[in-house]
Amino acid sequence: MIPAGLRARLNPVFVIILTLLLGIAGGIRPVKVVRDHGSGLIVWLWAWQECRINFINSVTHLPVDMRFGVPWAFSGFSARTDPGTEEYYTAGAYAWNEQLAKEHTGSLNYCSEVGIDVTLAGRLFHEQGGCISLSLLWPPGN
Repeated sequence: MIPAGLRARLNPVFVIILTLLLGIAGGIRPVKVVRDHGSGLIVWLWAWQECRINFINSVTHLPVDMRFGVPWAFSGFSARTDPGTEEYYTAGAYAWNEQLAKEHTGSLNYCSEVGIDVTLAGRLFHEQGGCISLSLLWPPGN
């Protein structure tokens, strides 16, 4: 049995520690990275970090720069490329960035024969003639 005076002093400490742990758990985003030509590993991100994917479109031979975040899932996508490459992806049927901004998912898979670069937390992953898969491990349910 814990004396009442000690229990009263421990309660604020417990609340502070629990608040810190919940804050960390709410802000951390472990992402599993698997490459066809490399070993898999886990990269630790914060929920507000920006991620990037860069590649050369194999048809137009022009660069595509995609950005996204990880607030609760891979989301907030945007793309920058030339009008011809955007036309290639959309056939002019919709505004690409408006549609991308609505997307959210717990996993991504990008493949390229020409080459693809994925940047997470300042770490660059390159794959040529293969795929890079990203899986968000936390929070669950994505």
